[in-house]
Amino acid sequence: MTRSTILAACLALSCLAATGAGAQSVSVYQTTPDLLEALAQRESLHFSTKATPAASAPLITVDDAQRFQEIDGFGASLTDAAAWLLAKKLTPAQTDATFKTLFSRRDGIALSFLRQPIGSSDLAVTFYSYDDLCQQTAKACTTAAGQADPNLDHYSLQHDQEYILPLLKKALTINPSLHVMLTPWSPPGWMKTSGSMLGSSADGKQPSSLRPEFYAAFASYLVKTVESYQAAGVPVWALSVQNEPLFAPPTYSGMQMLAAEQAAFFGDGLGPALAAARLNPKVMAYDHNWDRPDYPETVLKDPKAGALAAGTAWHHYGGDPSVMTKNHEEFPQKDQWVTESSGGAWQKGNIFAEEAAELIAVTRNWARSYVLWALATDQNHGPFVGGCDTCRGLVTIDLTNPENPRVKPELDYYVLGQASKFLQPGAVRIASDEPGESQLKDVAFRNPNGTVVLYTLNAGTASQELRIGFHGKTAVTTLPAGAVATFVWKP
Repeated sequence: MTRSTILAACLALSCLAATGAGAQSVSVYQTTPDLLEALAQRESLHFSTKATPAASAPLITVDDAQRFQEIDGFGASLTDAAAWLLAKKLTPAQTDATFKTLFSRRDGIALSFLRQPIGSSDLAVTFYSYDDLCQQTAKACTTAAGQADPNLDHYSLQHDQEYILPLLKKALTINPSLHVMLTPWSPPGWMKTSGSMLGSSADGKQPSSLRPEFYAAFASYLVKTVESYQAAGVPVWALSVQNEPLFAPPTYSGMQMLAAEQAAFFGDGLGPALAAARLNPKVMAYDHNWDRPDYPETVLKDPKAGALAAGTAWHHYGGDPSVMTKNHEEFPQKDQWVTESSGGAWQKGNIFAEEAAELIAVTRNWARSYVLWALATDQNHGPFVGGCDTCRGLVTIDLTNPENPRVKPELDYYVLGQASKFLQPGAVRIASDEPGESQLKDVAFRNPNGTVVLYTLNAGTASQELRIGFHGKTAVTTLPAGAVATFVWKP
């Protein structure tokens, strides 16, 4: 072969490579608010350097050179109620199929975060803790005055061993990268000023709180639970110490824990207990709404508590996600997670678009997770022992005909799935702009294998043409009103 022939061949290959780069393929997956399209794969797009007739359409520019927080995952809570439904009301084959739709990347949406109640929450079949000194039922019992178990001699994980732990292990088998976080709604009643797991008196005027003499016992209780879960085959990745510490509900498990109390418990109780047990889960401060950023600030500024805390857990029921950016600016070495964001029957309008917009907003404001509330509820939003009787699970298990239960993925499933199915462990948020002259909202990520994932919402009421810009090339598409599309490509 002559030099000129070789040169010609190289030039031809270069042209082919350039053509392939110029027409880089983009996979597209789309969900519409009516769910007529649900994670449906659309025709692929192609990046090109050529000018297009859509040159005036809004442009989303993605820049993978700018990197922000790593993403820990998307998910919900396998509440006692959800686990009971999945284990007791479905056939084994239905449970297996449902878990694949939830945790498998190939067959489902690859959820990667479960926030597990330690003891009962409102979505439970009965009240329970792991060290009850009175008989819990669908009504909370009150421990008799003077009774206590500071050495935890009566501690037992039997409740969770029946159906919660087996289901957690099933989920981990499907997705070994699953992050499990533990959160108590209440300590055992005997540790509290009220003697009950209820958050407050029936009139709501007397909140219950942790008795200072039981700080060590509560710390041991949490450590023992982490150890017991791990011994049962469920690694514990993270821990918070009180769900919604500024809300003491009168009808279900809860407790008031003020910021100064949490700081003291972190520093003098939990920190030493974890160190003695040689445990190192991520400890999250607060675990409540965006409207009280002063709470985590108090905990993180405390020398001992701040040394223990990995960052802050947030809920969405009050305030705005922008407070997480302010928290990041004040505590750049600490991380942030959204750990509870429930949907329910109270929502009106385009719920799908509103929830997708929130997923975008929280990740653009430094959250490493977006976790909804119940993994599953029945057709009546239950079972529940108090509290939320209108909360919606990611899936509904319809028991209208108990002999033929039906499992229905809800819109929340698809909001999460448009992100979780395409993000690998170790994915990092990268820069993307939101065109100000449109109703387009978006957030972008880069996976460890180099693929770029762009999650885009058309929050408007009309179909929107748009352009995606990346490394000097452009792809053009149209997004229906209220729809979410996920665009995936390899640079």
